[in-house]
Amino acid sequence: MAQLKHMVLALTSLVLAPSITFAQSYTSNGIGLSIMNLNAATLKGKKAHSTHDIWGRMRQDFRMTEVNPEIVRKHEQYYSSHGDYFNRTILRSQPYLYHIVNEAEKRQMPAEVALLPFIESAFVSKAKSRVGASGLWQFMPHSGRQYGLEQTNLYDGRHDVYAATDAALTYLQYLYGLFGDWSLALAAYNWGEGNVGKAIKRAQLAGIAPTYENLRLPNETRNYVPKLLAVRNIIENPQAFGINLASVPNRPYFEAISIDQPIDIDAAARLANISTSEFLTLNPSFKSPVFIPKENRKMLLPITAVNTFERNYRSADKSSLLSWNVFKAFTPTRVADLAAQTGMSSAEIKRLNNLSSNTVPAGRSLLISKNSLNTQTLDSFINSDTDPLLNIAMAQPVLPPGTFVTHPAITVTQSNNVVSNNQEALTITRTSTVATTALNTQQPLPENTTAQTVTVATTTPTAAASPEPVNDALMQMAQNAQLQAAAAASVQKVLAQAEREEAQVSRVAENRSERAARKIINVADSRRNVAHKVNKGDTLFSIAQRYNINVADLVTANNLRGHNLQVGQVLKIDTNAKSKRMLASARRTGNSKANIIPASYTVKKGDTLTSIAQRLNIPVSKLKKVHGKQVLRPGQKLKLTNM
Repeated sequence: MAQLKHMVLALTSLVLAPSITFAQSYTSNGIGLSIMNLNAATLKGKKAHSTHDIWGRMRQDFRMTEVNPEIVRKHEQYYSSHGDYFNRTILRSQPYLYHIVNEAEKRQMPAEVALLPFIESAFVSKAKSRVGASGLWQFMPHSGRQYGLEQTNLYDGRHDVYAATDAALTYLQYLYGLFGDWSLALAAYNWGEGNVGKAIKRAQLAGIAPTYENLRLPNETRNYVPKLLAVRNIIENPQAFGINLASVPNRPYFEAISIDQPIDIDAAARLANISTSEFLTLNPSFKSPVFIPKENRKMLLPITAVNTFERNYRSADKSSLLSWNVFKAFTPTRVADLAAQTGMSSAEIKRLNNLSSNTVPAGRSLLISKNSLNTQTLDSFINSDTDPLLNIAMAQPVLPPGTFVTHPAITVTQSNNVVSNNQEALTITRTSTVATTALNTQQPLPENTTAQTVTVATTTPTAAASPEPVNDALMQMAQNAQLQAAAAASVQKVLAQAEREEAQVSRVAENRSERAARKIINVADSRRNVAHKVNKGDTLFSIAQRYNINVADLVTANNLRGHNLQVGQVLKIDTNAKSKRMLASARRTGNSKANIIPASYTVKKGDTLTSIAQRLNIPVSKLKKVHGKQVLRPGQKLKLTNM
């Protein structure tokens, strides 16, 4: 028994001794601080290893510095007191957020950028502002076209989730490169790069540091970044704001696929075995009931439905998937005349094609029902798409399931054979198909329904061949290269005119400068592996002049630590460096509304006043006037105020 007591006392001393020592060594405040740090460390550890939720992934890459804290606090208070609205917006983001986060990470952008649609549109894919901005990213019409978002009466690329996200992140990258600060880049996204550039110049002239907080901004822009930071802070620590943050899985919701011909939106949803509303949630860019593919357009489908769609699409009768013909007005045409020729009512044509006027402008694309009357007698309309696959879809009527018909199917493909007037010849395959059945995945076919296909094909490899005479207009066109070329030229003329009308801006100068820069790059690529052996009297400047490159590029390419060269030394000549800079400069010149000069420039190894002036696109004479007597050293800062 005595031995047992001794053992208990020994164990008690082992337990209590560290506690007594701890209590003597730390104050109560210190203990509380330690517990708080321990809890924080635990939370950080959980956050770092959270992969099932998109929030854990984003929290690891929140990087933006807080600006205007008092305004941030105001918006935190607003969002935390409207928790239902906050979570409704989060729920709307679920189909899109993973893709946006992924694309921002690829471009090494801070995770806050992925939350920008929360501020811009509350993740409403077809949101429209009172000033004309539209879509998740709220592109204005001109800015959208500038970044490749086509806008017609049938399609608005600003609502295209895939294309608009790419355009918005590209624009933000450009703005960050222009201003070197994410808060200023976001301000420019909201207010315009030219306006922010002018505000920076005003601050510089007043001797004030051109930071977000110091700039004179309109009220909306002054609140813009603090709103985003308030949302960021709530997502960073939702419990602190009393928000029960809805979970968004850290996995893709959709997959982007390409199809080869137009398809009814209802048919696409049916083939994917999803509802039409779910299809439109991911593909809200079309104003018509038809998905019309182009090279830069992607069809987005839930990732769980992609295999089902592709399997059904491969086995489907393509003629049953499109209920409309797509035409383009060759000349201005009255809707009433069009209605009389097609059998559709004027109201139906205007509603279907989003027309507000009673006259269809030249070059405007229109949808006409295949079941309407006399659709082949539209003298003032031509096929609107140069993609031959669209002709296949246009040629077939829509039939109910189980209906049998004998009809010709025409496949038109482009060949590389060139006729005398430089127009591509067409290869035309004529196929007769008998007893086809329309596909309907929602309703089983009748038991007595059968399908049989008999195919007889004759192919004319070039326009110079002589096929048997037929009454088909396309076959006759293929027999006569001159007629074909004239028709193709006419189509191209109409398309060019439509493009000018829809784009509304001329980018000839920008395209010319970029083509010139690309031409220089191609030339540089052809002589990429150039080496120079140093001769007596050679200097870095003379060598750079000889190969039309920058001294800084020469130093960087050869990892030189000084300007001293040895006779016989072999230098690598990177001819691509200047070319790529010229291309970037051409793009900046084409896209920039105002030439923004930074407040200062940090000298890099190999820099000269001439190279710095070229890089910043400022006159070298102004730079020499201020800094001409200085010896440039790497790391030295040159003030550029009032340049």
